[in-house]
Amino acid sequence: MNKDDPSGSCSCEELLRLTTHHARIVGLVGILRQQNTNSIPGYGSLTQVVAEEEMIREKIINYRPASAGGASIKLMYLVHFLARTKSSFDAETMASILESVNDFR
Repeated sequence: MNKDDPSGSCSCEELLRLTTHHARIVGLVGILRQQNTNSIPGYGSLTQVVAEEEMIREKIINYRPASAGGASIKLMYLVHFLARTKSSFDAETMASILESVNDFR
C-alpha cells in the first residue's frame, strides 16, 4: 500500500500479493487449531499468526480498487474467505467493503 496515499488505494498486484499471503496465513491458523498446537516453527504462536491474519484481512477490506477487475478480485476473495472460514462480517465492515467498490457496481 502506498503510505503517502490516505485513500488506501494500491495496485492490483498488491491486492494479489495480500490475498495470496492471507490465504496462506488462514491455512496456518487452521493447521494450528486442528493440530491443537500453540506454534509452528518459523511462524510463531497461534496468537501471533491470528494477529497477522487479522492485520492482512483489514488491509484487504480497506483496499480501494482502481478498476472493475480489482473490485471483482477483492469481492471474490472475501467471499472465498467467508466460505472457507464459515464466518461473517459485521454490518460496519460490510458497509466499508461495499463502499470501497461502489464505483464499479
